[in-house]
Amino acid sequence: MKALSLAIDAYHALTPEVRERIVQTVRTRLQEPPYRLLSPEHLRTLATLETAGPPVVSLYLQLTPERRVGRAWQSAFSALTHRVSQAMDEAARTSINADLQDVQRALERQLPELGRGAAFYACRERGIWRQIALPIPLPDRIQIGSRPYLRPLLRSWGRSDRMLLAVLSREQSRFLVSHLGAVEEIYRVKGQRIRGLLTDRVPRDRRSALANQLMRDEAKALASMAEIIGREFETSHILLCAPPDMSAAFRDHLSKNVQSRLGMFEASVHASPAEIGAAVATVQEQLKAREERQLVDRLREASPVAVSTGVQETLDCLSEGRVLTLVADDTYAARGWHCRQCGSLFEVTPSKCPVCREADLEPVDDLLEAALQQALECRAQIAFVRDPACRSALTQKAPLQALLRY
Repeated sequence: MKALSLAIDAYHALTPEVRERIVQTVRTRLQEPPYRLLSPEHLRTLATLETAGPPVVSLYLQLTPERRVGRAWQSAFSALTHRVSQAMDEAARTSINADLQDVQRALERQLPELGRGAAFYACRERGIWRQIALPIPLPDRIQIGSRPYLRPLLRSWGRSDRMLLAVLSREQSRFLVSHLGAVEEIYRVKGQRIRGLLTDRVPRDRRSALANQLMRDEAKALASMAEIIGREFETSHILLCAPPDMSAAFRDHLSKNVQSRLGMFEASVHASPAEIGAAVATVQEQLKAREERQLVDRLREASPVAVSTGVQETLDCLSEGRVLTLVADDTYAARGWHCRQCGSLFEVTPSKCPVCREADLEPVDDLLEAALQQALECRAQIAFVRDPACRSALTQKAPLQALLRY
């Protein structure tokens, strides 16, 4: 889908009304039915969906280049749906088959252009329908349950995995969002054609000053747009590509918090999103590694009352809603237990839940994924540690830790 467009020049200012329209158009676009890269708010909304009646179908399908050739994805999809159909009872088969047929028609109509996979969450009887482009291929799977099955998706999620890319020039600027290697263009801004204003009516000795003022006004508006878009997508960094004078003016109008999360790269303003993604890849990896080191340092240096440093202690803080940032070793995997009554998670099986005193406990195949879903539900940030040196430093205490709200 084409990027949203806007003009900013001497005749089109970034007024409060225009700012509000930018926010609304970005949010509206995030709700459009075609495949979208997942926003944090979408993920939180999916985590809160629950059905007391008809079940939700959650489907993950890899769409690698090999799967796209000759519609090879159809074979994988048919195998998945056949296994599910054989396992379900007659009462559920009709509604679930209808949902799966909706998914198949959507795939036949259009495969996502972005990413290497797709996820669907569907329940026709409850009006639930989400189709999402996945930036990385997740294992093929269909899950039927009372709520969307998000755990595979959560493994690919982390705040530092989303960055805003700003490619600026005096006559055209572009804003793109990068998520795990997939890049989507969000906004394209038509700037000021300065030559058209510098006519004979403007004295020669004022032309340079006028041109610089117009450029600074445009950079100020673009900085405000960058902060709006970055806030909506909850990006960790802004990566900037711009001429030196425009770059300096843009940075001057960013808040101090955003300035501390600014990086630089080089690309053509006319490059494709894929080319821009390739140009920025090295810078992104460097920033992610730096952020992981800073995060591990914060955990190590924080006051004992501001962190949890054991797995069970972290799980307890999650249940209490105290977690601000959940920090996980990305390779951590362990089984655990979940209380059906209060939702608490445990490393080791208790005879009764120590929180609600009920004995209604169920096993959890992946304790980390269950913890990630709880973190999402209480609006905590999620941070994965993937750098080997940082993982080693983290796991000296525990592979699952947290920075706390209180």
